Amino acid sequence: MYYNLYIVLILFPLTVLCLKTIGNDYEYRLVRDVMKRYDKRVRPAINSTAVLNVTFGVALAQIIDVDEKNQIITTNCWINQGWLDPKLSWDPIKYGNISVIRLPFDLVWRPDILLYNNADVKPIESSYVSTNMIVTSDGNVTWLSMVIFKSSCSIDVKYFPFDEQSCLMSFSSWTFDANQLNMIDVGEEGDISNYVNSTEWVLHKYIQKREVVHFSCCPEPYVFINYIIQIRRRPLFYLFNLVMPCVLITFVALMGFYMPSDSGEKISMGITTLLSMTVFLMILAENMPPTSDVLPLVGLYYGITIAIVSFATGMTVFTLNIHHKGARGAEVPRIIKVIFFKYVARIMFIRLELPEQTPPEKGMQKIPQNDYYMRYDNEKMPENGGLSPRFARKITPSATPGDSTERHFIRVLQKVYQTIEKNEMRLAEQDRRDNIKQEWQQLALILDRLLMFLFIVSTFCYTLSIILPGATSTKFED
Repeated sequence: MYYNLYIVLILFPLTVLCLKTIGNDYEYRLVRDVMKRYDKRVRPAINSTAVLNVTFGVALAQIIDVDEKNQIITTNCWINQGWLDPKLSWDPIKYGNISVIRLPFDLVWRPDILLYNNADVKPIESSYVSTNMIVTSDGNVTWLSMVIFKSSCSIDVKYFPFDEQSCLMSFSSWTFDANQLNMIDVGEEGDISNYVNSTEWVLHKYIQKREVVHFSCCPEPYVFINYIIQIRRRPLFYLFNLVMPCVLITFVALMGFYMPSDSGEKISMGITTLLSMTVFLMILAENMPPTSDVLPLVGLYYGITIAIVSFATGMTVFTLNIHHKGARGAEVPRIIKVIFFKYVARIMFIRLELPEQTPPEKGMQKIPQNDYYMRYDNEKMPENGGLSPRFARKITPSATPGDSTERHFIRVLQKVYQTIEKNEMRLAEQDRRDNIKQEWQQLALILDRLLMFLFIVSTFCYTLSIILPGATSTKFED
């Protein structure tokens, strides 16, 4: 019994090895015999007038990139092609019941089906992955390949970054017309069973259509199988990197109205915000196609914002001019006082600190001058010094020097009075100028608040009018 077991253990591997050798020999002879009578340059039809039916299908595997500037979409696709090649048929019984073989794709005839809207500068063969062809004993050839296509796509950036794009991939034979090669689509809809989701785009639909086209060059019809890729952009990236900085810069420009005019930085802030907006607008322009048909929503938003910030900077110059206008002594017109101080200030909830309206100073009252002072002013002393006769009788001749001292004292008193009067008039004029200056400053403050309110309202309105239509717009039917 042990002897028989040893024989089995020794003969079993030898038997398996022989069977494998015989099987490999069958496949070798099969490929040799089939390829001996085969010529890949000849269209595998039954006769020269017969139509060769080729089933063609493109499964979308991935959307690699959408180049808006160059209007090119890059996709990773799996192609399924099949046709009947009678020259590649054999009898499986003669070759050890082998019914399926794999042959290199460059050894077998292939239909010259190309992407008509190809945008790749490289040869199309460089994009194909070299895969073998599956050939059955009845002559059915199946070619499964993976290709990275770069196809031209008309990019509509009107609602960017809330845009939806519809890109077309059109396949057809380059030299065989419909009378020689008939393309049959695989299934009724595009295959997305192996699709990998994109982080930038949402695939809405993948539509497959077959059509027959007549060209002006040739009277024969050509069969086309078109694949339409409907995609919708995910806007979060662009909202965070383009829209939000614009909103923040606009908010900084808004703070320019709240900055005090005496700081001297209002215009500098406005110019800085304009430069910042211009930098972001240039970044946006680098990614957009140079088209004059439509203007992207984000570009329109940046343009309007730049215009409003520019206008705000110009109005800042105007309010600064009003703020410092009181230094020239010109009074605020009465009608402007009534409109802005009485009505606009209340609407803007501004509590004014206007000076009290006091009647103009008339200066010091002049000292009443009787005949005695008048006589001293005219250097004509009256008799008895202008005194009454009762006192005059009591004056001795020694009082004459006293009259001279009194006259000198009165002159000094007059000069002091004139000096004090001029000082009072100067202070009154200074108070008047300060009041005028304060009124102009209060007027500039009211204008600043009014412009800030208009800036907020206009920014809010045009932001909603631009962003909301883009976010709610759709051109695809669900």
